[in-house]
Amino acid sequence: MFQEKIAQHYARLGRNQKKIADFLTQEYHEAAFINAFALSQRLEVDPATVTRFAQRLGYAGYPELLREIQTMVKKELRVAYNPPVETADEQGLFMQALAQERENLERAMTHVRGETVTAVVSVVRAASNVYVVAQGLAKGPAGIFVSHLRSLLGIPAQLVATEQLGALMSLSTLTEQDVVVGVSLSALHDDTALILRLARSRGAKTIGLTTSHTSPTASTADLIMVCPGESTTGIPSVASLTATLTALFQVIALQESEKLSRLEQGLQKNLNWLLEDKGEKRVQEVEILRQF
Repeated sequence: MFQEKIAQHYARLGRNQKKIADFLTQEYHEAAFINAFALSQRLEVDPATVTRFAQRLGYAGYPELLREIQTMVKKELRVAYNPPVETADEQGLFMQALAQERENLERAMTHVRGETVTAVVSVVRAASNVYVVAQGLAKGPAGIFVSHLRSLLGIPAQLVATEQLGALMSLSTLTEQDVVVGVSLSALHDDTALILRLARSRGAKTIGLTTSHTSPTASTADLIMVCPGESTTGIPSVASLTATLTALFQVIALQESEKLSRLEQGLQKNLNWLLEDKGEKRVQEVEILRQF
């Protein structure tokens, strides 16, 4: 996918090529309908720069890159979308906010690549330790993900504070068998990308969940998953990030079926002991996880 290729090369691009990269990742709906010359005019760069940019990403030329952009836009357009009536009352504002969250989720789904999901799940399952780095609004969803991995599947996972001294302490025993997951809602430079660079220098695998393919976190991580965070207020939304982390956990849990089964069996024994002690009816196995 062209966004991932841009993310891989972004840090090494020149100023004009970064202008092209930013436009293609942020305004790809418009980019899908203009050729290389029109794009160069739109961004005030030389047409040859557009061609060299496409070739640097591994395409024969800009037409090949454009076809990939158009394919993704067509995929997004297949999703039916009926915008709510725009009114200024509370219901109208509420429906607009929900519509924005739906759009974020739909965009997240169109950006998903099967091989990326497979690689992320494989890396997390194989890791000796899973360190999840997050700051600001991203800490909430990241903390839930860590808690689920650790308490429900027994995977050694830890939430790492982005405060530099604390992060250095938490990652002091980092090895090549570990994975560091960076979760960021910022398109600007933040400590998440810095810590991912540290992890890569130590040979650890790195995964980035971020709002854009051109964010510092995306440019640093080995594997990238994009979670759009647009909102009606300008405050980054955590909805698609939360949904992505939840879906990742569920896939990992299904792959770790033996651990999940042991959890259910142990939980059932403990809960039924408690119910019997209170003189209440035992819970059936199929219902056990629905009680929590």
